[in-house]
This record gives sequence, C-alpha cells and structure tokens, in this order.
Amino acid sequence: MKKNKTNQELKQKDIILSITNLHKRYNEGKSNEVHALRGVELTVKKGDMMAIMGPSGCGKTTLLNMIGHLDRRSSGIIIIDKVDTSTLPDSKMTAFRRDNIGFIFQLFNLFPFLTAVENVETPLLLKGLNSGLAREQAKMLLRELGMGDRLYHQPTELSGGQQQRVAVGRALINQPAIILGDEPTGDLDSTTSSDIMALFRRINRTNNQTLVLVTHNRWIAEQCDYIVHMRDGKISHLEQGPFAKKEKKQ
Repeated sequence: MKKNKTNQELKQKDIILSITNLHKRYNEGKSNEVHALRGVELTVKKGDMMAIMGPSGCGKTTLLNMIGHLDRRSSGIIIIDKVDTSTLPDSKMTAFRRDNIGFIFQLFNLFPFLTAVENVETPLLLKGLNSGLAREQAKMLLRELGMGDRLYHQPTELSGGQQQRVAVGRALINQPAIILGDEPTGDLDSTTSSDIMALFRRINRTNNQTLVLVTHNRWIAEQCDYIVHMRDGKISHLEQGPFAKKEKKQ
C-alpha cells in the first residue's frame, strides 16, 4: 500500500501542467456567444515537448493563451508546477506568469529599440536583479544560443532566425517551468525553421525543459514527443511524435 502511494506521488511530481474541464466563452451571455474551448483536459509531464495541432478556429491558440494566462478562462482548473492559478489574485498573477511561463511568438515581439542582450535581460531586470548580473546572464545565454557575435545588434539588424534565437533567450532567461510557442517558426524559411526546431530539441533534451508549441505544420509537430489534435474546442486525440520515438531509440 505504501509503495503504491509512493509511485503515485512520483507520478504527480513529474506533472508540470494539468488542465481540468477548461472552458472559454467569448461574449458570454449574449446571443452571438462563441464557445472556443469545451471542457479541455490535458496533462503534460516535466520535460515533454508537445505540439498542438488542428484546423483554424479549433481553439488551439485560445488554449495556449489560457495556459499562458494571456486571457481569462470562463471556467476550469489550470495547475502549473503544482500551483492552482485560479487561486492567485491579479497582483500575484503577473509575477507568477513572468517567473514560470516563457513565451515565444511567431512575430518575435522583440523591443525594436533594444539590442539583443537588452531584450534578453529585460525579464531579469523586471524581477529586480542587479543590472550587471542581468547583463552577464543574458550574454552567457545568447552565446549558448549562437548569438555571441550579435549581442549589441537591434532586431532590424538581425535575420529572422537570429531574432527568433533572441526571443528564445528571452523566454529562457528566467528558467520558467514551461515554455509556450505560438507558431514559433511560422514566418521562417524551411532551413531556418529546421535550425530553430533543432535548437528547441537541444533545449528540451539538455535542460529537461518543457515546451508546448502550437503549429499548423505537420513536420514541426513530428519533432515533438506528443501531438495534441484539437477540433471544435476539444482535444480529439493524442499521438506520439515519430521523430521523438526515433530519437529516443538511438
């Protein structure tokens, strides 16, 4: 009996994200109400790299926004790293999101007037870290991402792939519990997309970092451990990514 309890505790320890009966309705209570999420249930283990796929309007970006707390849920439970986020007041939610969730966007969303290193150090400065320490940590991370010779370039002086590496650095700098990507390679050419996905895999495998990526691209999804398929605001099925299977056998 004791052994079973221990095994259950170990399983719970491995879970980084748990979603229960999640609903999102827009224009609630009005005749033109849109039910974007309909009772989504999802569990993600620490170190998983997961893709979310589905046709336009199926709810995948809405789900990502709910996980990232960029929008409010209508009902349901979201637990991130053992914290039930519904219990957090607005005053604490901003800090929780900053410290536990990293975002990588399709259009990068870098500050155009800041250099690469300034963009990456910004989350640390917002936490109150000493500016000198923040700068050194940002430099170190950018060098690890292959951007050591572009530290003081502004976004307009960088290629799309380089801008995405800066965005990845900004998402990683706080060592968040989970990293979310909304079509993170959508505006990149196939070669650069391949490079960025290789970077994601390295981050995932080396740091046991959890990533959840929304994508329309089947090839991108197949680089992940699991693929969540959505339709009409629900998860229709879950499959294991063939690329991940191949990689783990080596």
